[in-house]
Amino acid sequence: MHKKLTSLALAIIFSLSLAGVSLAAKCKGTVESVEEGKVIVVIDGKCKLKPGEAVTVKTKKKAIEGC
Repeated sequence: MHKKLTSLALAIIFSLSLAGVSLAAKCKGTVESVEEGKVIVVIDGKCKLKPGEAVTVKTKKKAIEGC
């Protein structure tokens, strides 16, 4: 009985943590300039970001041509 309750509790905690990750904002934009560690990005559309807020930037991978 304890194993079932423990596994149920872990499943609920895991599903709630995934729900928090899926609610993260996704904004698209283009880089306007890069100067000494500062990047200025122009955001397309509406995105609720505040100055000084921490963000993660993912870059697109460039294709490498083969032989």
